[in-house]
Amino acid sequence: MSTIAAWMFALTVAVCATILAAGANEPALHMAATGVVCVAIAVMAIREHHKLIGDGAPATTIASSTARYLGLIWAWGGLALAATYLLILETRWPEWWQFFIGFTFAAVASIAFSNMLDRDKAAGRPDATLVKVGRLLVQVQLVGMAVGIISLLIDHKFPRDTSHADWAGCNILFVGALAVAAVSLDALRSPAHV
Repeated sequence: MSTIAAWMFALTVAVCATILAAGANEPALHMAATGVVCVAIAVMAIREHHKLIGDGAPATTIASSTARYLGLIWAWGGLALAATYLLILETRWPEWWQFFIGFTFAAVASIAFSNMLDRDKAAGRPDATLVKVGRLLVQVQLVGMAVGIISLLIDHKFPRDTSHADWAGCNILFVGALAVAAVSLDALRSPAHV
């Protein structure tokens, strides 16, 4: 999935699947839909990561791919939250917009970081320091996702039933955090060398 059109198509399908499931007002169906979306994105990211390593790609290319897929997960989460709470569900969850802003920031930052790595590679000056910074950011995301998952479980916010306005948001948060964690773990499992 290397073209912008393919990425936009994947993001559109992922968001549509998520909001259609939310429209059914069935938490189990919505959880399954968000799970399928996130497993698909994580599997694509991990497969591409392993293919790049197998092909002997430079560390900047591998780090760029990881950042781009993380950006896709964050973008899906933000857009799914916005569409779900603005267009689909009648119950209002007052905090949805705060998560939307955070997810949007993370998506933009991830894609900008990926583009920075691509520009350095295209200019013939791969930056080992930038790859190390990217690795640190992946570690921070992994820790943040672990904290988020544990918090949702301790606070009994996952799984949630429809009597709580945040049920769909909690599904998106939990499953999205699992996907970010899976992509991050895979990226950290294979040390990158420039």
